[in-house]
Amino acid sequence: MTTTEPNSPLPDLRFDAVDLIGRPGAHRDISRTIAVPESAEPPAAMWISAGGSIDVIGALESVVEGVYAGGTAATHLVGECSRCLDPLEDDIEIRFDELFTYPEKIPHEMSKEERAEVVILEGDTVDLGPLVYDALVLAVPAAPLCREDCEGLCGQCGARLEDDPDHHHDVIDDRFAALQGLFGTAPAEGAEGEGAGDDGTGRDRTEGDAADETAGER
Repeated sequence: MTTTEPNSPLPDLRFDAVDLIGRPGAHRDISRTIAVPESAEPPAAMWISAGGSIDVIGALESVVEGVYAGGTAATHLVGECSRCLDPLEDDIEIRFDELFTYPEKIPHEMSKEERAEVVILEGDTVDLGPLVYDALVLAVPAAPLCREDCEGLCGQCGARLEDDPDHHHDVIDDRFAALQGLFGTAPAEGAEGEGAGDDGTGRDRTEGDAADETAGER
């Protein structure tokens, strides 16, 4: 079961719902602009800049099972292109919808997995912080691009390829350099086909071979 976290990522999005609890049909509009807490490590490739804000507009409505919260959250994102690393900016708006359920209204026949998906209303406060935060993280692109056909950077020197369309590097494959010594050395310059001392059969002449040839000449 999901409950209100003591350290909500957006703590200023807690709304008092005491006037709605136990009164099905009661309704109240909500609107708030909050400053985003500075984060040492943004949760996504693009995120809200330090000192940025989120505008939340929605409504709280009392229903038999609990308090329903729905609305939108809008903010301005900053980041960089995942290919060329140029700075990026974008405006984003997400929709949130959630039922904060009274603990006593959770069906006993629910499985453990189903209960884990239920958001519990604790006390008389509706905390939209985790809800809005998670929706924003999911909506932000994992690999933002300045444009779909961005050429990115050279993988060898980091040059921006769009600035130099003819940019390239002569690549020499040295993976087989270590094998050169296994195949012997090249023939000496001026040698005809076979190496020195070769009798034409592919084997080296020995002293015994030379002696046999001398005896045959006699």
